[in-house]
Amino acid sequence: MSKAQEKWIKEVAKIWPVAKGSIREVKKTCSRKECKACASGEKHSAWLFTYYVNGKQSCKHVPKNKVDLVKQALDNGRKLDLMILESGLELLSRKGD
Repeated sequence: MSKAQEKWIKEVAKIWPVAKGSIREVKKTCSRKECKACASGEKHSAWLFTYYVNGKQSCKHVPKNKVDLVKQALDNGRKLDLMILESGLELLSRKGD
């Protein structure tokens, strides 16, 4: 294994959890007929994780207790994307390979 590969593996191991997609807060109505929040138009907060698989968009509900974890995973995913880009550029700049 090359030194570049060893460095890569060490750096990637530091980035966890990791995810690719986005998270957003939405307002939803509930099923209770007498809900004051829904009647006033305020509605209820919910979080959605949006991602793509084979070009098709999908969403998953994110429990409130996992919102911060998903946000951290998305930040780490962006860091990983940047590392992948930098790795490709480094391959092109090496002499003698």
